[in-house]
Amino acid sequence: MVKNSIGYLVVIGLLFLGLAWNIKSVQAENFVGIRSLSSSSANNFTYQSPEGDVSLALTAGAIKTDLTFRLTHLVERDRVYRYFTYPEGRVPASDLYSIRYTPETAGNFDQTPVVTLKYDSDSQYKEAYYYNWSELRFEKLESERDPLAKTLTFSLPDKKKVIFALFSEPEIAGKASWYVHYKYPGELVAASRDFAEDTKLRVTNLENDKFVVVTVKDYGPKECKDWTEEEQKKMGPCQDRVIDLSKTAFQVLAEAWEGVINVKVSIVEQILE
Repeated sequence: MVKNSIGYLVVIGLLFLGLAWNIKSVQAENFVGIRSLSSSSANNFTYQSPEGDVSLALTAGAIKTDLTFRLTHLVERDRVYRYFTYPEGRVPASDLYSIRYTPETAGNFDQTPVVTLKYDSDSQYKEAYYYNWSELRFEKLESERDPLAKTLTFSLPDKKKVIFALFSEPEIAGKASWYVHYKYPGELVAASRDFAEDTKLRVTNLENDKFVVVTVKDYGPKECKDWTEEEQKKMGPCQDRVIDLSKTAFQVLAEAWEGVINVKVSIVEQILE
């Protein structure tokens, strides 16, 4: 509680100092973007930080009143611990950013701003969080992942100020199926959209607690929204999966005829630490 209260005072100070920065001359790790927006504008609006690590988008007609926003880099990821308590079991995967609006009121939007944050490809699964000042803790935001562009996109809460960042998750949960990899027949391998090639993962069947350690060797599985009509007809109803296992690995967890099972996925290095 004390750390979070101190964090609040430090953040307010950082935001105040940020007003004096020249946004045309700052570097990517220290920037302040200030823009005025009109509620009557018929154009979509986007703002991108100097190096493109963070961007903000608003659709035309999304705001209820004229306002000014200030998007600010607050703290580098390795210094966040000085001001805030991390979500349990998680560590920052991006720097900490803030957006504030003038007038400083909530409820300014019919459709809240959308933020896109880039992340490093370091074999860590990442989620977006914002700081809930009422609860004095970070809370997870629903986000859309683009593993090829290495970005997370999410809508901000409709509040007068929002602090946000990406955090690495200790594990993910979802569905898994199996396939046969022509290069690695009979080996314990997997396809993942979220973890880099050669990452070692522990996959646990949530129904029976059996687990297997696999190595990522492929990109996938394809998301349901990307299936073609032909694939739907051939494969049947799609179930979004977080990982696909080789048939050999799947059979450690369940019978092949089961097809799809519920699993949790953890990075082996995190388990051993």
